[in-house]
Amino acid sequence: MRLAKRNITKAAGLIYVVIFFVIISATVWLSYINTTKSLRQELIYSNTALLHQVMQKMEMILREVDKGALNLLQESETRMFMDGNYNSELDRLMRFDNLIHNLENMVNSNTLIHSAYLYSYGQKKYVSAYTATDEESFFDKSWKEQFDQFEGYYKWLGVRTLEDKSTQFPVQKKVLTLVRSYPSVTSPSFRKGALIVNIDEAMIYDSSLNEDVRRLGQAFIIDESGQVISHSDKSLLGQHIADRSEIARIMQSGGEGNFTKTIDGVPNLVFYASLGYTGWKYVSIIPSLQLNRELLTVRNWLLLIALFMFVAAIAAVFWVNAVTYRPFERFVRSINRQLNSRNGKERRDEELGNLETAKGLFDSFLEEHDSMQRQVRQSIPAMKWRLISDMLMGYRNTYRDVKPSLEWLGIRLYPAHYIVMSAEFDQKTRISAKDLPLYAYALSNVAEELINAESQGTAVEVVDGRVVIIISFEEEDPHSNILRALSVADLIKAFVEEQFNQTVTIGVGRQYKELEELHKSYREANEAMQYRILLGANNVISVEDIEDFSSQHVYRLFDLTEAVLDAVKAADVVEVGRLLEMLFQQAMQESVPPKLLKQICMQMVLRSLKIGSDIGLSTGVLNEGGVELYEKVDCAENAVDIKRDITGFFDNLLARITEKRNNRGSNEMVDNILKYIAKHYVHSDLSLNLIADTFQLSVPYLSKIFKDYTERNFTDYLIQLRITKAKQLLEDGNDKVAEIAVKIGYSNSHSFIRIFKKVTGMTPGEYREHIILKRSMQK
Repeated sequence: MRLAKRNITKAAGLIYVVIFFVIISATVWLSYINTTKSLRQELIYSNTALLHQVMQKMEMILREVDKGALNLLQESETRMFMDGNYNSELDRLMRFDNLIHNLENMVNSNTLIHSAYLYSYGQKKYVSAYTATDEESFFDKSWKEQFDQFEGYYKWLGVRTLEDKSTQFPVQKKVLTLVRSYPSVTSPSFRKGALIVNIDEAMIYDSSLNEDVRRLGQAFIIDESGQVISHSDKSLLGQHIADRSEIARIMQSGGEGNFTKTIDGVPNLVFYASLGYTGWKYVSIIPSLQLNRELLTVRNWLLLIALFMFVAAIAAVFWVNAVTYRPFERFVRSINRQLNSRNGKERRDEELGNLETAKGLFDSFLEEHDSMQRQVRQSIPAMKWRLISDMLMGYRNTYRDVKPSLEWLGIRLYPAHYIVMSAEFDQKTRISAKDLPLYAYALSNVAEELINAESQGTAVEVVDGRVVIIISFEEEDPHSNILRALSVADLIKAFVEEQFNQTVTIGVGRQYKELEELHKSYREANEAMQYRILLGANNVISVEDIEDFSSQHVYRLFDLTEAVLDAVKAADVVEVGRLLEMLFQQAMQESVPPKLLKQICMQMVLRSLKIGSDIGLSTGVLNEGGVELYEKVDCAENAVDIKRDITGFFDNLLARITEKRNNRGSNEMVDNILKYIAKHYVHSDLSLNLIADTFQLSVPYLSKIFKDYTERNFTDYLIQLRITKAKQLLEDGNDKVAEIAVKIGYSNSHSFIRIFKKVTGMTPGEYREHIILKRSMQK
């Protein structure tokens, strides 16, 4: 009997072990295959998106440089330099001074630009931001041979080594060069000259190939011939690497894509994309080990879980085996006792024990069943969130594939005609972290009830209290369906305000027919909700209600930002405040896109930081404030908050500039020059050359000490002085604009009006009306 017991126990245990091992192994393997497939797709998508982001940022930088080059080529001073036609020697000197000033502004306005200069084929001369010289004595001629062979209007040259010998301390730089012909649109045989703009390769590499791309592997740029344009390894710059197999494959493929390649014995994943503007290729090479790190983590966790489950299964085998064999043991023992004529009381006691054991097993089974049901119910919200997130991101975009999951989770959706709404509580910082998820959960439930009353849809919290609502319609009627969606949004908004005493802003996307386009409606809903900054909280904002923002409005805003920066240079606190007020008023009246408003504000901050750095303010302190300010502006929920933070920044910066200037020492020579300018500014022929002759100084030296002392070049100082005097005349008298122009040193009233508007943002007539209105309001 003992032998039978041992054989039955071993056989049953072995069978149980094999069954558990097969089930656990199959489950873990299928989970690993499904999880790694999804993760690999997400990793490839993320790295491709990162490369696209790099490419778009680079194109924006290059086009901004090209835009500045085109603007400079359209200036009258450029035309007269290329043609060599001047009215007089004095006119030539003034035009040259203005041209040098324009080039200097171009270089200073963009930190990526290393240098810029013009070349005239007719005069065989160069003019740069520092000086004008003949072709033979200029330091850079290598661009000309490449550009003369090119048939187009402009050319981005490959990386070059440039040593600017015109400066006091020549430094070699690796630069990328843009060459634009003059006139801007002409054939090579009719070119009169060219504008050459050199960009610092190291700075453009740091600003475009961001840390997220570089930390994973190599990231570099090559041109259409395989020459390295930008790379972390500066020894490779300018080298042709088209003979490398992975580069050759990229150049043959064109467009964009990715492939796996073993390089130096290491498997790598190669991503590439092309920039249509320049024809350059953007390449990111990531070791497979680095890319698969998350996959290895998933695998290790699954193996650990499998090991734990297997150990638990073995323990369960012994327990189940013992429980299963015990009735047989009792049965044999009972037979033996009956054969031995045991008494009836013992038999009743033994039967009672068997009943209690069976009852215990049954109770344990019911408890396990209830526990599993509770676990399934608790995991439904997480599974629902995962499914909706995959649909919104476009990972699961076929209705036939997601239908079983939707039915299992109890989500009802029609197979077509979808609209996505994105709802977010206003002033979330005032809602406690404990209450925010409860509000979002209640909002989701209310939204589903309102949707399913007439249509079908679902709602789920995606992140930090933001709720995404998907509505599907049975009939294809975009106009009617949008109205129904807006009606639901209004009901949701009213419910939140009435029941929670909170406000919510809801963005509504367009209707799309197929599930694969659901992510477009989701993106549009989020974009519409960003207009809360301008339109205010507690609104329903449809993407179709947002008007296009014209480029003409952009230029007006850019003019105002330039005026703000000029006022910062002058440390004019009142003028800076007035111009900022005008900028934000115009932005709100014309519904400027929120992203653009934030970009314009941060551009003003960065350029004003450069102004502070140029006069010797602590760059570290200023940059620290800039980083904190960027976070505030990026998280701002309305234009009022942005205006408050930006105004506070400029108040602090102007206080520092004023303090710096008050602590500056005296320069007797410059003081005498300033007195001379204050006395003779009314003469239209006042120039840097005239002052240099008067004080027996060289023009370059005079320009340097003047700028070191006043923090501005001579032209800017003279313009600011004349405009200040013009403001006084406009405020205190009734002289005509033409008379005022002559009194402050402008022989041409049109030039005076143009310069006055560029500096102040208003024409002289508008400024006078503004002063009159202001005085009448004070009365």
